[in-house]
Amino acid sequence: MLPKLLAWTALALVLLFAVLMLTAIFAGSSLGDSAPLLVYWGAVPFLGLGILLAVVLLITSAFSSDT
Repeated sequence: MLPKLLAWTALALVLLFAVLMLTAIFAGSSLGDSAPLLVYWGAVPFLGLGILLAVVLLITSAFSSDT
């Protein structure tokens, strides 16, 4: 149950990262000064949390006794 939850949460965070980055890249001119803030305070933390959850998923599945 825990690996499934970690995997879906990591996937959702990485998808949110992709949406925010594409918004900042393609709509950066219409966002004005808030585009860099969207990247620094929105996209980068989502990417960091997604990577952290993926590493936790790898560690928990390595020590899992299920075959």
